[in-house]
Amino acid sequence: MKKLFSIFLCCLTSLLCAQNKTIALLEPRIGEGSTEISGMEKAMVRGELRKAIVNISGYEAVTRQDIDQMMKEHDFQRTGLVNSEQIKKLGILSGADFICVATLTKSNTEFYLEAYLINLETGAMSNPASQYGELLNGKLANLFPACQALAKELLSGNVPTATNSLKYDMPTNNNTNYYSETTLGLNLKMIYVEGGNFMMGCGPEQGNNCYQNEQPSHSVSLNSFYISALEITQSQWEKVMGISINEQKEQSGYSRLYGVGSNYPMYYVSWNDAMEFCKQLSKKTGKNYTLPTEAQWEYAARGGRYFNNKRYAGAKAIDDVAWASQNSQASAHQCGAKNANELGIYDMSGNITEWCLDWYDDYDTDNITDPVNNERGTFKVLRGGCWDSKNTQCRVSSREFDKPQTRHYNYGFRIVCLP
Repeated sequence: MKKLFSIFLCCLTSLLCAQNKTIALLEPRIGEGSTEISGMEKAMVRGELRKAIVNISGYEAVTRQDIDQMMKEHDFQRTGLVNSEQIKKLGILSGADFICVATLTKSNTEFYLEAYLINLETGAMSNPASQYGELLNGKLANLFPACQALAKELLSGNVPTATNSLKYDMPTNNNTNYYSETTLGLNLKMIYVEGGNFMMGCGPEQGNNCYQNEQPSHSVSLNSFYISALEITQSQWEKVMGISINEQKEQSGYSRLYGVGSNYPMYYVSWNDAMEFCKQLSKKTGKNYTLPTEAQWEYAARGGRYFNNKRYAGAKAIDDVAWASQNSQASAHQCGAKNANELGIYDMSGNITEWCLDWYDDYDTDNITDPVNNERGTFKVLRGGCWDSKNTQCRVSSREFDKPQTRHYNYGFRIVCLP
């Protein structure tokens, strides 16, 4: 009887192991613009990521020197674009279901990890993920926690199949809720916001803090769109526009900087500047990037279809999601350091005030389907509040405005992509 039980247990264990998905980990690539990275550092990233993956139920991770060589032979550096026969060979060589393509980038004070999966049966790319970490004396600090977070994001939900492949299409289900814009090495994560109806303007959740320009609360209907998970960073700005934060400051006529780093939000940006960024990015990618309309901005800040009567973007308490005057130490902070809202979008309350597409005016309650105010005026809309704003200015319904040519130390932006 014991022997039969042992046989049954071995069979069950084998069956469970067979159900695991195997991921082949390649040697990490070096990101564009990175400082020098040693072979030891690449090995550390590979090892820690492997350890993080195997700690997630249902997955196994393997490393293959032979597949590394094959990838180099086929110039598989960034796109993952190889033909079906090469994909099959890669699958046979690795004995894996998926390849994980990772990239390591180092700056002076931080490192950046990004990764995506390749389905070895179909060749589909999917599940882009990214994480930041700190450098201490030039060394990778807190590497394993960063790899843990990366693996969790990379393997969130089901391992993708061909029907969930990474491509620029509006998703038909919740399995594809973002994509990453990798042109110029931007690593720009775009969150899918499913369209729907919502009450725009000051609602009961705002208590007694509403201002006249937030009223009346009115029903708005929006189609689906993508919006950037983070405010446009200084690194992304420089890659598209070729101008550093310091050069932008000098053009603005100011003398101080309020937070500098690749993952800090870009500021000293006018509405005109932000639209030029969108124009240049659209030209380079062939996609339709622009600023969010005021309605799109508020709908995304409220969490879209998942709105739960919160005053700020993702929370009822401002400290959970926003850098404002009470907690910022008079400076902007790295993007994504606070909690995200229900859609996985960060810093829509606080940090940097964000430009919207619309000209500023009172609400037009007759225009309720994908509304945008194109009637030329004097001012453009700003939303979200910033690091030196009062709490009331960081609410999801709060509205501000300024001239489109104004560059201010608190003005930045995020972008949307339309089909």
